[in-house]
Amino acid sequence: MELYGTDDFNNETSSTASFEDVGLRPRVDNASSLFNDLTAKVPGKRALLDEDMPDIVFTVQYCNGAGRVIETRRGGEPLDILTVDANEGKSAKKKPIIEIVTRVSPPYRHSGAPPGAPRQYEFDSFQEGTGYEAKLYRTERIEMLIHSRYLKAALEAIVCYYPSGIGFNEDQMAIEAPYRVLVHHWKALELYRTDQPSSHDTECKEITSNHIDVLLSFLKRTYAEQLTVESARWNNPLGGTTSFDLFWVLLKPGEIVYQDEDGQMVPFVISSVSSAGLNGSDPSSYLVNFWNVKLLNNRLQRHMNTRYIYSWKGERAIGALPLVPARFLPGGANSMAEKQVKLGKLYWELAKQPAYREYDGTLVNKDGNRGGNMTGRVIVDCEGWERYGDGAHGKMGSQPPGPPRPGPQHPRKDSLPQVQPRCSCKACRESGLGQAPSPFARFDNLDPKTDNPPENGELYYHVLDKTIPAFILGERRWALLKVEFLKDVRPDKDAFKYLVLDSEVKLTVKALIGKLATSNGKVSPWPSDFVKNKGEGRIFLLHGSPGVGKTCTAECVAELTHRPLLALTSGDISTSMSAASVERSLNYFLGLGERFGALILLDEADVYLEERRVRDLRRNGLVSIFLRALEYYRGVLFLTTNRVEAFDSAFTSRIHVALHYRRLSDDDRQRIWMHNFERLERDSAGKCYIPQNAREFAFASAEVRALRWNGREIRNALQTAVALAETEAMDDGVETVTVTDKHIRSVAKMSSGFKEYLRRKRITKRVAGQMQGHHDKEEQDGDGVDDSNDDEDSVCLSETE
Repeated sequence: MELYGTDDFNNETSSTASFEDVGLRPRVDNASSLFNDLTAKVPGKRALLDEDMPDIVFTVQYCNGAGRVIETRRGGEPLDILTVDANEGKSAKKKPIIEIVTRVSPPYRHSGAPPGAPRQYEFDSFQEGTGYEAKLYRTERIEMLIHSRYLKAALEAIVCYYPSGIGFNEDQMAIEAPYRVLVHHWKALELYRTDQPSSHDTECKEITSNHIDVLLSFLKRTYAEQLTVESARWNNPLGGTTSFDLFWVLLKPGEIVYQDEDGQMVPFVISSVSSAGLNGSDPSSYLVNFWNVKLLNNRLQRHMNTRYIYSWKGERAIGALPLVPARFLPGGANSMAEKQVKLGKLYWELAKQPAYREYDGTLVNKDGNRGGNMTGRVIVDCEGWERYGDGAHGKMGSQPPGPPRPGPQHPRKDSLPQVQPRCSCKACRESGLGQAPSPFARFDNLDPKTDNPPENGELYYHVLDKTIPAFILGERRWALLKVEFLKDVRPDKDAFKYLVLDSEVKLTVKALIGKLATSNGKVSPWPSDFVKNKGEGRIFLLHGSPGVGKTCTAECVAELTHRPLLALTSGDISTSMSAASVERSLNYFLGLGERFGALILLDEADVYLEERRVRDLRRNGLVSIFLRALEYYRGVLFLTTNRVEAFDSAFTSRIHVALHYRRLSDDDRQRIWMHNFERLERDSAGKCYIPQNAREFAFASAEVRALRWNGREIRNALQTAVALAETEAMDDGVETVTVTDKHIRSVAKMSSGFKEYLRRKRITKRVAGQMQGHHDKEEQDGDGVDDSNDDEDSVCLSETE
């Protein structure tokens, strides 16, 4: 009868270490001599024979300082590290169901372990006076070898997604301590034991059940007491708590955890959990890898993340940990899942094409994007973010970029199973039954514009990123938004009605924009047949005095057509006035306008469209750039100016409609006041009230009419009066805000004083200029210069004064 000895198991299979961490000890030279010296003094134990081979065998492998296995000891119970097998040279043919292999070696000499050194555990210490040398072995790693093909097939049938911690080969399955994959699938093993595939015959089912019992008995002996205590902590009615040592039990790969990001709980799928450090050498923290689905290079792909969970003493509330398992969320897992799936579906739809939306919430403050609160209209555009965003425009004209900064380190992407696991036995392989798709099938590399969502859409939508890129129209910049704060645009259908214009001009504008409207507020890029060749865009020139409704016309047209409005100023185009900078900015914004199907408003356009001069090459270059851009622009562009006489004559042929806005009459001002009062009461839902005497004061009082306010000044005056009334109502503890003639009179008085101050400053400046002119003429008299116009200048000065 052959013995079960060392020949077949003197290998160096990989594993992780066990549990008790101790400091590094002084190195012991001559490891083999020490081993022989120590083991010679320990009583031997009987070898394992085939006829009494236990279901579980415990093995200790002894290594020398170079890491080579020099001796192996085995037993049916956990061994003392210094136990000697009396017949170590012979081997048994029969193998156990599982084998627990502990690998030990002499300690290192240095106070710090070399790179990659595993953890150390103190198993025994031979103190002086016992007859043995006071030496220590340290445990390098512990692993379970599963020799049973039935047990191996069972695990292959229940483990769907477990990227690390389990290894397969032809002879055996190796599982690292602390056997996380087994603990995570404990319940699944119990279910499989009594619910095996129909292709298994009676003998196969019986053997498989028995071998599962052996494995479960080992797990119960190892973990049952600890998990009973831990489970009571998790189910604490006052709120779940956990210890650090067993927190990993809640982090099963494939399940959902939440991480707080910018004040929101964001869902992820766990990929792996292990002890931190090289080769898991740091038991004081966990290294958790997890992923979600994000937009990367115009595709929805899995994005890996890493988080360290540092140790703590005693218990800690699970909801306060850096990663919170879904079932421990304060509001419950189901309500949060429903919300995340709903937002994920919305993200999927928004990622298909640009979408015109309103936003009211906080911006995502990461990856160089500014945070803060924002309320306004946006264009959600994932593809545009890749082409135009991320500094594509904001850095134009700046200094060349420096060397790239190192980004965050992300773990390598693991492989997702595409089919459900299946028993690997011959009967199951030949059964002809197909394998159903796994819960993670087709999760990677999808394009919402052309691909269908995965079969397991609920899980996919759940972990789909909930931050989406968008262009903020009011700020003319890109940002990352939170999907939950997006809502449909509600156009102001009465905006055009409230626009105070000459009736003929108003009718002309309405007739020309009738074909520009979009349905349901969808972003509709200007079609290619809208502009077949150059010069077939629509360019409107709105000219007239300030505050007569030019800018308001463009805003009202945008509301009426349900299209976005991209309002630009000369500062948005360029501040340096260099031709290259102007051209880049102009092409950038006109490109966005075409993509978004937006109306573009260029306010005070005369800055760039002034008449060319023979000797001003720089000015001529800017005008040429604008001429070329307008020639090929496909879309609708509004140009406003109050100095149309300064325009270069070449722009005349590029303008399709030129509308002149005359100065406001008193009747026009009364209509503007009336419309503003109506909108204030409507938008405040009755919170603001304007009595009749206040209205009449605004319409007909001499002191208000004398100011000759334009439309913008009337709007500003009313806003200031409302602010005064709100302060007064707050002091009085009254909910309704009443705007009285007193408030309007206070604003009129402030405006009158300001205008009087400006008038005096202009007079002073003009007088100073004319006096300087007289001084210059006196200096020129000595050179024979005619000063016959002095009297005329004096007359002009007197008239001015």
